Amino acid sequence: MTDLRIAKFPDLSFLKVLPNEPYNYPYILNSNGRFDWEANQYLLEYSGGNLVYGVKPVPSTIIAHAQSISILLNFIEKSENLSLLSFSDENFYDYVSHLKKRIIDNGTIKTHCRKAIDYFLHLQKNYTDLKLITETATNSKQYQIHVTKRISKAGGKSKPYYDHKSFEGLVKITEEVDYIRDDEFIDWLDAINHTKEHPSPSLIIKLRWEAISYLLDATGSRISELKDITRSIIKAAYNPLADLDDEVQISNIPVKKGKYKGKSRTIPVSNGTIQLLMSYINEIEALWPNMDHDKLFVNMKNGKPLSGNYLKNYTLSVIKRSKYAARLRHVNNHSFRHRYITLNVAKKIKEHGSAGPITNLLPLALSAVRKLTLHASPDTMNTYVHLAQDYNNRYRLKNEHAMLSSLLKIDLKKLKRIKKQYESGKLTEQIAFCDMLEIINNL
Repeated sequence: MTDLRIAKFPDLSFLKVLPNEPYNYPYILNSNGRFDWEANQYLLEYSGGNLVYGVKPVPSTIIAHAQSISILLNFIEKSENLSLLSFSDENFYDYVSHLKKRIIDNGTIKTHCRKAIDYFLHLQKNYTDLKLITETATNSKQYQIHVTKRISKAGGKSKPYYDHKSFEGLVKITEEVDYIRDDEFIDWLDAINHTKEHPSPSLIIKLRWEAISYLLDATGSRISELKDITRSIIKAAYNPLADLDDEVQISNIPVKKGKYKGKSRTIPVSNGTIQLLMSYINEIEALWPNMDHDKLFVNMKNGKPLSGNYLKNYTLSVIKRSKYAARLRHVNNHSFRHRYITLNVAKKIKEHGSAGPITNLLPLALSAVRKLTLHASPDTMNTYVHLAQDYNNRYRLKNEHAMLSSLLKIDLKKLKRIKKQYESGKLTEQIAFCDMLEIINNL
């Protein structure tokens, strides 16, 4: 089995240009436990060479690239009658199927495959007598792998990338806005009780799921930002004397992407959300009183912090393996960011609309959201404005609805759903009463 190893803080002072931060050095061992010269030569070349290693791309990107190549090499080793140099178009289809089993999204599958293509192009460049891979149609039948070169244009820059026929059907969920609705949020929360990921979830597992879900909803954070929210941040926001729906401030929420990368946000949230998070914090600190870190989301086996990739894949897995998989197939953790922006734009439109007609909603929406998220493009914001108007129209006779915190709003929705299920005969009187009482007690 191919093994990816990480050399911790190696002495690479012989490099003429060094990264600005301490870094680790990834290297790959083959199935015999020996240094894989071919793979490691490629990683060195990809990483900038022996003179400017780790400057561009940065060390964390190099490690992610090495992990991807390791996945490819392990797939080849486990496949019968397949070697690195006999890889073909047909094997790419098998590789895509293999990656799907890792419960990752289509965009990540394409990323892994494109890194594999880059490795094969490296081999073709170094071994010109091979007929391994080609991007041209001329004499293409002689080659084993056929790719198409395309150009991505963004921010005034052009960047080449490669496609393969096996990518057809791998539709990536990009920045198309599809926020999670209130009813879907209820199903999302309940998924933890009906998922093969946790056949019998414990109280602390349920609390962690609620903490992840309500914090995504309350902050509009990306998963990469959520993982870096600390227990100290939540404790600093907690006001034990405040009512459930009073607003408190969460400060120092990290920003990991966009123009304001490296900065932090301060946003208002309901004290009820903070109370829920404190219940979770109290449980994990009672289980692991000697934790040597301050991270909020931890592994339930050892109390160690969870990575962003784990949180992303975990939320996907809980939903995909739950009874709500079909109903929630169009949403993921990023849908909460869309929800957060949509509801805040709706709130701002409602506030200003009460004073008279609004001739141009876009500047209003941009000013409202940039203050909270530190990121929003005018093109995407037009979509949010339309979604926000639709939301306000839906609740036009219930002006207070948009002002409620999600915690209260979702619990009220749950009560209404139980009432409908009872009236339709899906729930007995006793079960309906017990379910309602549990929600009211939580309130």
